Amino acid sequence: PLQLQAMYELRTLLNNDEALWNRLRLMIMGSCRDEEDRERVKNMQDFAKHLSLENSVEFRVNVSYQELIQCYQVATIGLHAMWNEHFGISVVDCMAAGLIMVANRSGGPLMDIIETSEGSQTGYLAVDAYDYARCIATILYNGREYNNKIRQAARASVDRFSEQEFENGFLRAISPILDEKEFR
Repeated sequence: PLQLQAMYELRTLLNNDEALWNRLRLMIMGSCRDEEDRERVKNMQDFAKHLSLENSVEFRVNVSYQELIQCYQVATIGLHAMWNEHFGISVVDCMAAGLIMVANRSGGPLMDIIETSEGSQTGYLAVDAYDYARCIATILYNGREYNNKIRQAARASVDRFSEQEFENGFLRAISPILDEKEFR
C-alpha cells in the first residue's frame, strides 16, 4: 500500500491546491491470479477508504492490453513501488509510453533503468511515502518543457532494453568463447 500512503502524503503536500488535488487519480492496475490476489485488492480498497482516498483511487484488475494502452495514453506519471525489483519491465513500459516514472530507489530501477542526474534525467527514485509524494508534486509543478525533456530522455533510454540490444549483448558476451573454439 505504499502507493496509497504516497497519495495520502501528496494530499497533504497539495493542501493549498485543492483544484489540482481534485483532478488527480491514482490508477492501480494489475492482474489477479487467485483468491489471495483478490483478497489483496480488497485490502487495498479498504485501506484507501481508511485514508479517505476512495474518490482519488481507481483499481483496474485484469485489464486487456488495449485498456492498458488507453490508460498509458491519459496518464502523466508511472508509479512503481516494489522494493528491490530485479528488473522492472513495467518501469520500462511506462517510460516507453511517455509516462514520467517514480520508482523505488532499489534493484533494477536504481541500478539499470532510471537516471536521476541533471541533464540526463529519465525519472525519479523514491524510498518512502513522503519521498514518492514529493517526487509526484515536483512533476506536477514542473514546467511542461522540463517534463518533456525527461520524457524524451526516458523514451530514448529504453531502446537499450529492446530484444535486438539483448541479442547483440548476448552475442558479444559469448563471442570470445565461440572464437576460442574455432582455433582448437
